[in-house]
Amino acid sequence: MNLSLHHPVVRDLYWAINSPTLLEAPCLKDWQDSSHWFTHRLQQLDQQPAPLLQHLQQQVHHPHQPRLGQYFEQLWHFYFKHHPDYQLLLHNLQIKAPDNHTLGELDLLIRNRHSHEVFHLELAVKFYLAVPLYPSDNSLACYIGPGLKDRLLDKYQHTCNHQLPLSASDAAQAQLMARQIKVDQAQAVFRGRLFQPLAIAAKNQPAWLPQAELHQLNATETFLCLERRQWFAEQTIEHDSYNYDQLANHLATPLARPFQVAVIDPQTQQETRRLFVVPDSWEAAARDCLHQPL
Repeated sequence: MNLSLHHPVVRDLYWAINSPTLLEAPCLKDWQDSSHWFTHRLQQLDQQPAPLLQHLQQQVHHPHQPRLGQYFEQLWHFYFKHHPDYQLLLHNLQIKAPDNHTLGELDLLIRNRHSHEVFHLELAVKFYLAVPLYPSDNSLACYIGPGLKDRLLDKYQHTCNHQLPLSASDAAQAQLMARQIKVDQAQAVFRGRLFQPLAIAAKNQPAWLPQAELHQLNATETFLCLERRQWFAEQTIEHDSYNYDQLANHLATPLARPFQVAVIDPQTQQETRRLFVVPDSWEAAARDCLHQPL
């Protein structure tokens, strides 16, 4: 993080907009905002976060533990509602067929105030773990969510083949024309992290490891066990951090599900790496799920 931001939700807002794209692909937009306006706005919110917190409390059904996707979307809604160069036209617009069957939903429709172009943006925040068939395998087909219910290839194909073309469908055109809106471009924004097996991951790259291999971690580092609401922005050291022995003791009982850990450099007190620690049976179950038909 280039800015010295302290409030966790403001840090999440920065991360939502400016973290790297999850994938480099034609249908994905690598949206970044280094403008003076956004930098100044973030600094203002870091001092007085009430407008952002009030927005989230009004819009998110479970403000203390919202679904990550909903929380991510609301951060983007706040960003566009206050952006001087864009107008937020609509969000979460359900598209219905003539028989009233729901065909899908358009996440965001925004208008560039200068060019007057209208963009349909699909938003996704995802965390996938690679389970490669061989060490150099980095295909989309080898990535799966920690809960084994979400595969990267499925998400990418559904976004490019269904969600993005939806705004050009006859049903969407009819609904948008009634609002005098014409979509000029449709693109998706993917944020999140891709975790490699620790044995083949590059230094400081997000990685995952089975609980039984916890001893592979650097015993001199500091660790934070993260709640889901802490999965977005990089973390700094807190009072509830663990040293290696404390982490190993915390994980003495077999895990029921994967969880994220932030690795903190004790000298700089800044995050250097993000990890998933998974149950020892997780990899075999993940391989089974990945080999099921799409």
